[in-house]
Amino acid sequence: MSSAQKYSGNSFNRRFVRPAKMTDSVKKIHWFTSLASLDNGGRKLHFLKPLKKQTELIIALLDTSASTLGRNSLENAKAEIKKLSEEAYVKRQSLCLMTFGNERIEVMLHPQRAPKNIMVLLESINAGGGTPLRRALIQISEFIRKQSYQYEKCKLYLFTDGRTRESISNLTIGCDVMLVDTENSVVKLGLGKALANSLNAQYVLL
Repeated sequence: MSSAQKYSGNSFNRRFVRPAKMTDSVKKIHWFTSLASLDNGGRKLHFLKPLKKQTELIIALLDTSASTLGRNSLENAKAEIKKLSEEAYVKRQSLCLMTFGNERIEVMLHPQRAPKNIMVLLESINAGGGTPLRRALIQISEFIRKQSYQYEKCKLYLFTDGRTRESISNLTIGCDVMLVDTENSVVKLGLGKALANSLNAQYVLL
């Protein structure tokens, strides 16, 4: 005999749980509480409370192509990311670090509470090869879309000297973007500012 049926004389008194609504399909049922309630005369399903979204995710996307090797461009960018991580740690924000260079995009730090000291990780990053900027931005855009379920806000810091032959004029990132121009050459080409305009991003020269 199930807990939904109780014997009384020669008949059964049946208690039914209400049918689930269409909106219930996106919720997870708390079965233990629902069944316990049923035993005590309840007739409603109980649902798990949705996880509260975390406040903000900071994403640092670092250009590690060969052009960043000159005049300490890469090292200066790492120093700024260190400061960014320290600030995020104090504010209890989450941090994600990704690199693009040598025709590869790598996740160096998955989204998590910003570490107290990120220098060991930063020192392990090397530069070389080409600049897969367009592919990196497409991947970041999809990544941000998925993270929106967990975070109320995302902000992307793109560290690059802007040296790429790829067009990114038709790309939409889906969050606030700050382009940090790491160009440190004697003759500045100003490609970072043009790139920031294409992305509708804030611009700052490192």
